[in-house]
Amino acid sequence: MNAAEYRAAAERLLAKDRYSYQAITPYDFRKAEILAQLAVSAAISETAEARDTAPAQH
Repeated sequence: MNAAEYRAAAERLLAKDRYSYQAITPYDFRKAEILAQLAVSAAISETAEARDTAPAQH
């Protein structure tokens, strides 16, 4: 998964229609928190990779 996919997964988890289900549980919140952390890590990796593969500008 890339950063955008991790972020979207976290947002979907927290944006469920809670009227049809229940309040956000600590378990759901923790899963969303982990997905958000993975999104940040993936974004950092993607940025570093793009910087390393970008042609040098002189």
